[in-house]
Amino acid sequence: MNYPHSMTDEQRMTYEHQGFLHMPGVIPPALVRDLREKFDRASSEYATRWKADAAEGRADTAFYDIPSILDQGDCFVDLADLPTVFPVLLEAVGPDIQLNHTHARVFPPGKTFTAPWHSDLANVVGIDLAHSPHFFVKVHFYFEDLRPDQGCLAFLPGTHRLPPGYPRPVIEDIADSQAVKRIVPKAGDAVLFNTHVLHMALDNTSPLPRKSLIYAYSHTWVKNYGNAIPSDVERYATTHARRQLFGVEEDGVSYFDQRYDDDVKPTHHRSLQTAGLRVLKRIRRATSITR
Repeated sequence: MNYPHSMTDEQRMTYEHQGFLHMPGVIPPALVRDLREKFDRASSEYATRWKADAAEGRADTAFYDIPSILDQGDCFVDLADLPTVFPVLLEAVGPDIQLNHTHARVFPPGKTFTAPWHSDLANVVGIDLAHSPHFFVKVHFYFEDLRPDQGCLAFLPGTHRLPPGYPRPVIEDIADSQAVKRIVPKAGDAVLFNTHVLHMALDNTSPLPRKSLIYAYSHTWVKNYGNAIPSDVERYATTHARRQLFGVEEDGVSYFDQRYDDDVKPTHHRSLQTAGLRVLKRIRRATSITR
């Protein structure tokens, strides 16, 4: 598939200046239905284990992530390079883009589990985050409408330009603050953001859980996690873009030279099976350090 490499002018201005984009209706209705059905099935199968682990102190009591969501159905793999979002990701990250980690998150009613107004990259060293707006991006995909009180994402626009260590603001009345932008998504929406922009999940004071699919992207030279690679990578990595997204290495091409749109010669490829085995044998942590 040939992906255009551009945002619209409006998207570019919004993302560069605010640090996030709300993208309504980018998931086709049939895919929304498939995601909802398979997410709920996987969630119901995992919820009992989570409750037991939480009761024993082995898991967070405020939320849970369904493990290895890319193995729960083709629909979850299809989100990784969704044609309505991937062109925006290419500009937000660059042509050496790679899927870094995934979460399939359920946030039951309760107080927020995130730190107030945090950057996901606060502990990252070696990067000037205020001047590296294309380093790390997350996308939250939604397959259900959210209510305003259902643990929605909130942002402080423009704070991705602040240096690391900048004091976190204290905002007493988030609902009425003009500094805060809360996003209330509908089914089929996506929210894409620079993970250095100050953000948080608000309290979920509704009677309903908040469900979301979170896909994080960075560069091929940044270590990715096991939950960013389908177990059956040979089946899914059928294009150059997908091989790159899932960390399948091309023989003769360095981490720093990976480009989704380059014409890599067949002689530079090891067999997909061999490359897939190589990437799966690498020791990785299966969970992300970020929330």
